[in-house]
Amino acid sequence: MPSLDVRLKALEVKTSPAEPLTIIRRFVSPGQLLPELQGLQDDKGNEWLRLPGETEQNLIDRASLKAWRSPGGVICLAERPCHRYPNQPAS
Repeated sequence: MPSLDVRLKALEVKTSPAEPLTIIRRFVSPGQLLPELQGLQDDKGNEWLRLPGETEQNLIDRASLKAWRSPGGVICLAERPCHRYPNQPAS
């Protein structure tokens, strides 16, 4: 019977995500329409603002390319509250 380390390594290879996973946390309220994302922030505090003419999906894709990724390949992004920076131009 293979050692526990060998079996664990085999399980980790089988359970590794085929593609990186991006999780987005959003702020929602009952009965309110979900506004489009205007900014995202990763778990390390890096922020991405939506550029003029940029789609919501393009913002997610751009942030996903540069955001901090966990060892398992997961990126956690949170909606950046727009009210914190009301007059800051998109960057």
